[in-house]
Amino acid sequence: MKRGAAAIRTRPRPGTPPQLPLAVIPQHHLQQGWPPVWWVGCHGGAGTSTCARLTGYGVDFGSAWPALTPTMPTAQVVLVCRVSAHGTWAATGAVEQWRRRAGMSHTTSILGVVAVAASPRRPPRIATERLQLLGGWVPKVWRIGWVDALLAADDPHDVGIPPDVEALRNAIWQTTTRKG
Repeated sequence: MKRGAAAIRTRPRPGTPPQLPLAVIPQHHLQQGWPPVWWVGCHGGAGTSTCARLTGYGVDFGSAWPALTPTMPTAQVVLVCRVSAHGTWAATGAVEQWRRRAGMSHTTSILGVVAVAASPRRPPRIATERLQLLGGWVPKVWRIGWVDALLAADDPHDVGIPPDVEALRNAIWQTTTRKG
């Protein structure tokens, strides 16, 4: 390499974004009636369990779309992803899948995407750009900042409810009570 010449690293563009599977709704999710919100992770480790527990609202459905039958009410889904290249790519795939209604019920609606910080540092530009793109496809994109104390907590309630999560809970509650 010549002196002063910058090494150019190229990487192949990702192919088709990943899609989420459909999953049958277990009866234990319906014990207290139809959930007002279904937290769906766009990828493993997105933060659905923590979001569901800290907001105290809705059900953590893992990384799959709820498989609805025609007799079931609308599933109001909040997608969750990490603010990383991988996480936002997975969110892009989930939103595209929903927009095309690829194999899912027309009664599945997306309230928005929750983008959970992947680290205390500034997110990569590609992640920020994808979140801006997603903001044009879904009603809302909420950002949850990094909470270092959650890494050492067995129960997220031990840390308390961060202001970002409190704002998220209020926004989702207002949205679902207005629709319902």
